[in-house]
Amino acid sequence: MYDLDADLESLRSMSAALHSSFPKHIHHIRFPLFKNMEEGTRIDFSFPVTALVGANGAGKTSVLNALYGAPDRKSTGEFWFSTQVDPIIEGDGSPNRFIYGHFNAPAKRVVETRKSRVRKERHGRSDPNYWEPTKETSGDGMESYDGSASIEGRSLDRWNPVKRKVLYINFRRELSAFDKYFYFGKDPPPTPADLRKRRKIQSKKDQIRADAVYLSRVIDSGNTSVTFRNRKVATENRLLTAAELKVVAYVLGRDYKEARWIKHRLFKGDGGLSIIFKIASGKYSEAFAGSGEVAVTSCVVQVLKAPPNSLVLLDEPEVSLHPGAQERLLAFLLHQAKSRRLQIVFSTHSPHMLTGLPDHAIKSFDQTASGKFTVLPSTHPYAAFVRLGATPPGKLAVLVEDQLAKLVVEQALALLPSSADRALFGVEIVSGGWGGILRHRVPALMASSNYLVLLDGDARQPSQFVDPDTVPQSDDSTLKDLIQSTVGVTPELLFDGSAGKSNQAQKSVQQRAYMRWVLSYVDYLPLLCPEEIVLKAAGVGSTQFSTSQEAKAVLAEHAASLAGRACSNSEIDTIGGVLLAQNRDNSPELRTVVARLESALASFRDSGSSTRGGK
Repeated sequence: MYDLDADLESLRSMSAALHSSFPKHIHHIRFPLFKNMEEGTRIDFSFPVTALVGANGAGKTSVLNALYGAPDRKSTGEFWFSTQVDPIIEGDGSPNRFIYGHFNAPAKRVVETRKSRVRKERHGRSDPNYWEPTKETSGDGMESYDGSASIEGRSLDRWNPVKRKVLYINFRRELSAFDKYFYFGKDPPPTPADLRKRRKIQSKKDQIRADAVYLSRVIDSGNTSVTFRNRKVATENRLLTAAELKVVAYVLGRDYKEARWIKHRLFKGDGGLSIIFKIASGKYSEAFAGSGEVAVTSCVVQVLKAPPNSLVLLDEPEVSLHPGAQERLLAFLLHQAKSRRLQIVFSTHSPHMLTGLPDHAIKSFDQTASGKFTVLPSTHPYAAFVRLGATPPGKLAVLVEDQLAKLVVEQALALLPSSADRALFGVEIVSGGWGGILRHRVPALMASSNYLVLLDGDARQPSQFVDPDTVPQSDDSTLKDLIQSTVGVTPELLFDGSAGKSNQAQKSVQQRAYMRWVLSYVDYLPLLCPEEIVLKAAGVGSTQFSTSQEAKAVLAEHAASLAGRACSNSEIDTIGGVLLAQNRDNSPELRTVVARLESALASFRDSGSSTRGGK
C-alpha cells in the first residue's frame, strides 16, 4: 500500500528546503533550563519525521511535552505542573524554559521563540504553571532584533509562537472504554447481604452486561439517537471511511469488512471509545480485540483528520504491536508526513520504528555523569539500541562506509570455511563517511563489543592508533590532539556541560575509553578504497593508484565498457561485486580482510557474545 523507500527518498529531497516544503516546521528546540535535561541540550529537526530513542526516564516524553507547548495558545503546563510531592524547581533567579526555532517568511530566516513557566492570573485564579512567550535574552544565546517591530510575526521584544495545530497521542493511554473501566475503573460499592438478591449491579461484569444493552442499541441505530435518563448515550457513532479502514487493515495485517467507531458515556466512565470490528467470520467489540487494534485504529483516525502542516507527537506508538505492524505504522506515518506536510516526532523503544530513517532523524538520549540527560544529534539505529542493551545476541556487526565496501566484506566472508562462522556476521552500511562514523557513531557504540568498523583505506592517518594505557595521566591535556592525529577527527563524547575539574576528569576518561575502543574495534580495508581492491583482483587498470578517485574513475570506465553505456553508481557497485566474486580466490587483499574478520570473531567469542550488549 505504501512504498516506504520511495516516501523516504521524497522526504529526503523535501528536507533540503524545509522552510518551503514544511512552512510551519519547528527547526530546533533547546533547553537552557528544563526538567532533567542537561543545560544547553539542543535537538535539530532536520527531517520531517524524528524518532526519540532512550531508556525509560531519559526525557523523551519531556521533549514531547515541550513541543506540545511550543505553538501559539499551547502550554506545556497541560502535562508538567508543580505539586507538593513533585515541585518544579526553578533556577537561581531564572524560570524553567525552552527555546525553539521556526522559519519567519518576512524575515527570511529561522527565528527563535522562548517559552517560560510563569505565575499568572487566569480566570480570576493564580496559575503557577502557565507557559507563555517571553522576551528574547542574550543570556540564553538569543539574537536581538534590530529591525522594524512591525514585521509580521514579531512583537516588540520577541518573535511570536508559530501557529499550527498539534496532535498529541500517548499510546499508553489509548485505552478502549471497556479496558478503561474493567481494568482501571472503580468496583461497584459492596452490596449488603439483605440486598444481594434485589440489587442488579454487584460487580464490574454486571455493570458491563447492563451497559452492553445500551451499546447494542447504539450499534443497531447507526446514529446517536439512543438515550438513557434523557441523555444521549453516544456522542459519535459512525463506520470508518473506506480510506480509514484500508489503512487500519494494512497496518494490522487483517481483512476487515467494516469497523464502527463509537464514542459513548457507558461503563461508568467519563467517556470512552468502543470499536466494533467486522471480519468474514463475524463481529467483535474492543472487549475481545487486542489493545493494539484499538490503539492503531484511534491513531489512524486522528492522524488522517489532522489538518495539513500539523505537528504530530506520538509517545511510544509501538505499544502492543508486533514488529511487522510497527514497520507498517511507520510507513503510514512517513506517507502522511510527505503528502500532507506533517511534522512528526515520536518516542520509541523499538528498532522496528526506525526502519529506513536517516541517522540525523534518530535522536538518542544519554545520561551524563551528573545524572542529567543530553541528546546526540545523529545516531545510527544500531547505536541507538546499543544504549538500551538491544544489540543482536550472537551476532558481530561489521560496519562499513558504502555498498561496495559491504560487497568486499561479504566476499571475504565467503572465503570463511565454516558456514556457521559466516552466519555470526552481519554487514551494515553506516552513512556519514569515515569522519561521521568516527565522530558520531563510535562514541555511541563504545558500550558494546559486538562491532567491527572497517573504513576505507584512504581514511587511514599517518599516525597509528595509540593504546591509552601507555599515555600517563599527566599527559591528559594532550589526548585531544593525540586522537585527532591518529583518527583524523575530534569525536563527540558525552560529559557534563558545566565547567570544573570534575568535567575535565570525565572528559579524559571518555577520551581514553574512545582510544581503547578504536584500538580494538576499528580497522581499515586494504589499499585506498574498495574500488582498488576490485580492480586489482580482476587485473584491470594500473597496479597502483595515488588517490581513491582515480580508482573509482577506472572502475566506472570499466563498468561502462562492459555494459555498453554509462552506469549509475549502484550499477557500478553491482558490477564491482561480480568482478570480485569471480576473482576472490586470487585476491590477497580479501585474504587480509578474512584474517581481520577471524581475529574479530575470536575476540567476540572469547568475551562471551551472548552477554555483551553493552553490559
